[in-house]
Amino acid sequence: MEKKGNFLYIQIFNQFKENIENGIWEEGSQLPTEYELMKTYNVSRDTIRKSLHKLSQEGYVYRQAGKGTFVRNIKSRYKLTSLESFTEQMKNRGLVPSSELLSVTVETPSKRIKKYLELKDEEKIYKVERIRKADNEPMCYEITYITEKLCPDIDKFIDKETSLYRLYEEFYKLKLDYGDIFLEAENCTENLCKYLNIPKDSPILKMKCVVYLENKTPLYFVESFYIGEKYVFFASMPRI
Repeated sequence: MEKKGNFLYIQIFNQFKENIENGIWEEGSQLPTEYELMKTYNVSRDTIRKSLHKLSQEGYVYRQAGKGTFVRNIKSRYKLTSLESFTEQMKNRGLVPSSELLSVTVETPSKRIKKYLELKDEEKIYKVERIRKADNEPMCYEITYITEKLCPDIDKFIDKETSLYRLYEEFYKLKLDYGDIFLEAENCTENLCKYLNIPKDSPILKMKCVVYLENKTPLYFVESFYIGEKYVFFASMPRI
């Protein structure tokens, strides 16, 4: 008998996700049919379909018309439909996040950064350069520009273990609302290749993001350069 409750499909989704993350369902393999899954988990077709849909939304699987559902090659997935820190991304995928802190400086912003952060001429920013890692392997090179007046003295609290999101939300009590994200593909420069330990001209994904507070004030602007072979960006977009 199928258990009652509107959220049974979440329990089944979590079991499916564990099958993938634990290698029971291997990369590139085809999932059992809906009927087989119904019998295995003793639930309805509707529950299986909802669970598979969420699995697809989260970037774990993809469907091929007339063939079935398959496990994606496991890359770190950056979900574009929610604002999530690098630390949260990696922990959610069972990886250990860390950073190599390259520099933290107080600067007068360029015109470009000033425009993104809507700053006045006399306002300063903190510039934080880091190499973000998962299980001690480089994942991306990141430059974050933080509005100084919103996070005074934040440079005193940043080290290789720091989650900036925790500082924003827990120390400065700021309420992050949303982010505008821009993506483009590039070839890796010589300096970036050294930072990320990848061959010259390797593909990278450049992400620019401005994050706003509830009152629509920009808090920070970040440029992240992700190793193309280690990342997939995805979004579930309804038709409106």
